[in-house]
Amino acid sequence: MVKTAKAIAVTVQEMVTKSTTNPDELGTLANQLTNDYGQLAQEAKPAALTAENEEIGSHIKRRVQELGHGCAALVTKAGALQCSPSDAYTKKELIETARKVSEKVSHVLAALQAGNRGTQACITAASAVSGIIADLDTTIMFATAGTLNRESSETFADHR
Repeated sequence: MVKTAKAIAVTVQEMVTKSTTNPDELGTLANQLTNDYGQLAQEAKPAALTAENEEIGSHIKRRVQELGHGCAALVTKAGALQCSPSDAYTKKELIETARKVSEKVSHVLAALQAGNRGTQACITAASAVSGIIADLDTTIMFATAGTLNRESSETFADHR
């Protein structure tokens, strides 16, 4: 889902660039934006259902819906600019709408991150435990090989 949200942000930025350099390509980019948003909306459903609590789930849904409204407005502005590519006011509106959509993408990413804190904490803890286990395995390997034995005749196997 994060990957799809970032793809939307990239497409939005391309739309801003093409609005001044090549408005004819806005239709293709608007289509790409629509497809990416559709995928994001599908991915948001399970993310909202599996969030830590209901409040975070509804927050994710709300932010994705707000992004959808912004994307729809941006597609409309792109169509208007294609109809009159030299209209400076329409270009300005498209750029302002694109800025708002980029902001809404960041809100979606923040909502996802808030819903992901527990999962991230588990991943971090599992990583730390794996590191400790690897250290213990290494210590056991050296102790078994006898490199950690003291000068006395006692061996690791005696204490194991």
